[in-house]
Amino acid sequence: MKTSDLKTIVAVATPPGYGGLGVIRLSGSQSLSLLRKLLADGHELKFVPQHASLQHLLNPGTAVEIDEAVVTWFKAPHSFTGEDVVEISCHGSPVVLAEVVRLLTSLGAELAQPGEFSLRAFLNQRLDLTQAEAIKDLIHSQTTYQARLAVRQLRGEMARQLKPIKDGLIELIVHFESSVEFVEDDLDPLNLTLFLNRIDDFIEQLSRLASSYRVGKLIRSGIKLALIGRPNVGKSSLFNSLLGRDRAIVTHLPGTTRDTLNESFSINGIPIDLIDTAGIRETEDLIEKIGVERTRSAISEADFVIAVVESNSTLPDDEKELLAQFPVNLFVVNKCDLGAELSEASLRFLTERAPLLRVSALTGEGIEELKQFIYRQFVAESWQMNESAIITNERHYQALEQTLDSLRQAKQDLLSGFTEEIALANLHQALKTLGVITGETLIADIINQIFSTFCIGK
Repeated sequence: MKTSDLKTIVAVATPPGYGGLGVIRLSGSQSLSLLRKLLADGHELKFVPQHASLQHLLNPGTAVEIDEAVVTWFKAPHSFTGEDVVEISCHGSPVVLAEVVRLLTSLGAELAQPGEFSLRAFLNQRLDLTQAEAIKDLIHSQTTYQARLAVRQLRGEMARQLKPIKDGLIELIVHFESSVEFVEDDLDPLNLTLFLNRIDDFIEQLSRLASSYRVGKLIRSGIKLALIGRPNVGKSSLFNSLLGRDRAIVTHLPGTTRDTLNESFSINGIPIDLIDTAGIRETEDLIEKIGVERTRSAISEADFVIAVVESNSTLPDDEKELLAQFPVNLFVVNKCDLGAELSEASLRFLTERAPLLRVSALTGEGIEELKQFIYRQFVAESWQMNESAIITNERHYQALEQTLDSLRQAKQDLLSGFTEEIALANLHQALKTLGVITGETLIADIINQIFSTFCIGK
């Protein structure tokens, strides 16, 4: 696809609503000429690339002024898309922005599709596909840690990690191709051990990357964490303490929480979807029964379940029976500030099923230790120290797994005594699949599908 043949596109690049500024973006060969039509004596104005200027935008049909705006022209190829780009910073009124876009489309611009600016940047080789996807991740970041990883990808971290492996694969392929095509030449014999070691090295590096997706998936999507327990054990107080603010209603009355309550926070940059559930007990109250059923549903969907008990509880048999019904990952003994302690039999019953921590939701004692315990269950020390080796995108993960399958098959072919032609097919497939990650070997339908999930104006 020749991007020079594409029409000039336009879109509002800032979020909907009112604000101090709103940015309209044009990209394409007609960007500057379309802008000139909105300016008095625009054909005579001299624009300097990468320099902003204050201009008055006019309706070309009525000569009525619409707004004054700061206009910047980015001359191809030195722009985000690689094309001529004009950015118009108006006052952030939806009415003003809509009118400017309407006038530009009436003059010949086309409304941009979601992700079309990033797509043109990709097609013009201003970005590889991992960098383009990182833009979307950065826009949708909910924690500073997510944003930091997205920025690393935007700088081309993934392509840098994959390049030595791709170069090594190409060397192997060239050697095998030479062995197949020029057997009459006096080439050095194939050193099977050497090339098996090279393939093993590729497998080790890519396996390490692929295994990081366990952490990367959590960084991207977050952890569903459910608090369960009998009524009045302090689940809502613990919920508020973890959030750092009063979100759930807390009273001494059993059954205050009758429905699940969700809020988000983060631990060391990992998003947490925290769920406060209705107290689990047998009840004839219809509303409370529905709440208990929703608690059971929340438990089944949670990645991590914390069962809360009271430090001054006798842990009666009916509470033990209820707790034994659910897959608990951690027991939290709340209200440790009261000075009471569970009996040895009760502690033994709990610790035989899951780890145990003591906290006071009222005073905050043990809350930070609880957060770090949760974090360590999902994030290994090795990943904490090596952010560049974390895969957060499922598409990248699937491509890595497919590449590994091809490399393992190529290794097996060589070990089984097959000729170089057989192994060569799998090495070619491995190289092709790695290219899928950065977009070098993606077909148009898949590329369009990826960019269609982007924001309009990006």
